[in-house]
Amino acid sequence: MATWDPHATHRLESIGAELRRNGLVDLVREAITDVWRANRARYEPDELFDDSFTLGVTSTRNLANRVYAYVRDDARWRATGAHAGREYGTTVLHVGGLELRLVKARSTAGRHPDFVADFDWRDGEMRQAAAARNRAAYGPAARDPFMAPLFEVDQPDAATAVLGCRDVFLAWGADLPSGLTAGWLGLPTTTASRWLAVTPLWWDEAAGAEPAVNGDRRTTGDRPAFGDRPAPVPAITLKPGIQAGRTA
Repeated sequence: MATWDPHATHRLESIGAELRRNGLVDLVREAITDVWRANRARYEPDELFDDSFTLGVTSTRNLANRVYAYVRDDARWRATGAHAGREYGTTVLHVGGLELRLVKARSTAGRHPDFVADFDWRDGEMRQAAAARNRAAYGPAARDPFMAPLFEVDQPDAATAVLGCRDVFLAWGADLPSGLTAGWLGLPTTTASRWLAVTPLWWDEAAGAEPAVNGDRRTTGDRPAFGDRPAPVPAITLKPGIQAGRTA
């Protein structure tokens, strides 16, 4: 299990508490659940030659578009000072002086990613830039938690310096067989550990599981041919906050 920087961990816990209070964690979690449910329903490895990569890419794009539309169009989020932007096609949530980006774990890792080995910001210019900003903000006050220091030196400025880390990644993963999801909050960096710290946001329990999918094949028994099956029907709900706004 990773040993994260304690100052960065405390910073993330404070950020997570604020995101829960303003409802953004619930918003993103609900969006991920709906997107994953819809894409699992239309996942067809036999007839359409889908695989875990196509499922992951489609879900990532659907989620980015959905969260962008929700935050952009909902007066509730504007009232809190939150707004959504686009960065080379990806969604960035600006809230409380933070820049929050959505990052999906590898589909093959499900809800059990290796946070050191499974993430690499060098392939994404914007993610690498975000990680570099955190590294620069924390600067010499921080060390890579996976590299032992030569000397035990107190770093009294670290607790203050970490407040300058304003680029936050909301990482999420989902199981293909069960449909369950999980989310984490992380402060990316450019050191070998990839992260200054990661803290959990949610972990679905099995009560909400959907029909099983085994690897790249469903396990629902005999089924009609693809062309004879009804098209998946997406779950349509009011955007979070809209209904409450009408009844306020």
